[in-house]
Amino acid sequence: MSTENIKGTTNIDESFHTVVIGGGQAGLAAGYFLSRQGEKFVILDDNPHTGDSWRKRWESLKLFTPSKFNGLPGAPFPKPSDYLPTKNEVAEYLEAYVQQFNLPVRHGVKVESLSRNSQGYHISTKGSGYSARNVIIATGPFQVPHIPGFAGELNPSILQLHSSAYCNPQQIRVQNVLVVGAGNSGAEIALDLVKTGKQVWLAGRDVGRIPANGPLGKFLGGRPIWWFMNHVLTVNTPIGRKVKAGEGHHGTPLGRATRQEIADAGVKLVPRVSGIQSGKPQLEDGRALPVDSVIWATGFHSDYNWINLPIFDEHGYPRHSRGIVQDAPGLYFIGLMFQTALSSSLLGGVGADAAYISGQIAHNGHSF
Repeated sequence: MSTENIKGTTNIDESFHTVVIGGGQAGLAAGYFLSRQGEKFVILDDNPHTGDSWRKRWESLKLFTPSKFNGLPGAPFPKPSDYLPTKNEVAEYLEAYVQQFNLPVRHGVKVESLSRNSQGYHISTKGSGYSARNVIIATGPFQVPHIPGFAGELNPSILQLHSSAYCNPQQIRVQNVLVVGAGNSGAEIALDLVKTGKQVWLAGRDVGRIPANGPLGKFLGGRPIWWFMNHVLTVNTPIGRKVKAGEGHHGTPLGRATRQEIADAGVKLVPRVSGIQSGKPQLEDGRALPVDSVIWATGFHSDYNWINLPIFDEHGYPRHSRGIVQDAPGLYFIGLMFQTALSSSLLGGVGADAAYISGQIAHNGHSF
């Protein structure tokens, strides 16, 4: 198998049994099991360094699950069991994980297209190509920031940015701030801002809270919340399917502070933003808020335009069963939001799906 570059010379593809696209926690967990199985594989990561996707997030970010639930397969998180790791500590852990298991990660490699032929799969990157019998897509759920279309109608004097571009309160030099989206990111950013004396509004539906994450759950070191996320909030239970169905519309349940705790901290909780009125954000109740800045904690949407395969539903989401794409044998996903449970995209949750997918690859052998 070969490809032609723009000058007409032939580039011979590197051939692997399995190519993993994405070098975050999902891709590394897959790599751990593939390595144990003796697979010939490579992990392609478009970041310059392992863990960069975590380093880019806001400075005060901490996980809401303690260290004992944040380990990837084969390597417990190296902090006290009840410690809540920072985002930089997560990045350092991922880097150490690659070194510990000598995982074949190639950095700065952006995949431009994925296609299929009679011999397997072809992966094109800038200046190179790969062929593989199996492909695991582990690019994660946080790909393209979503901002409502009416955001362009805001008065140009209002500072606005997506939550993915938020770093710290000093970045927001104005006093009156609206955070749009009351899920976990929005709630945490609102709390981060209000501590500095800013006037903060948090707009959005009540997304609920994981019931196990109450006083008893905290007393028991987070065990109830982790059990709840892995055994109750799954695709196999009615409540899990309900949460999954609503996830794309109003976020997953809060994992740390309750809405009451957010309000007690000084954040003003308001209804959803429905549009723009005279250049100001307008709420569903008709009010136009006099804010100087808007932070859009409105989530992300997937970008699979590079996958040249008919495997997506009407919403652009891959059709799969536990990460297995039935319409494209040898193609798998790991790290999707709610792939099998609420924990599927979390640091300590990707391992279960990675073990299952790598087991499927081992079971299918080298047949296509």
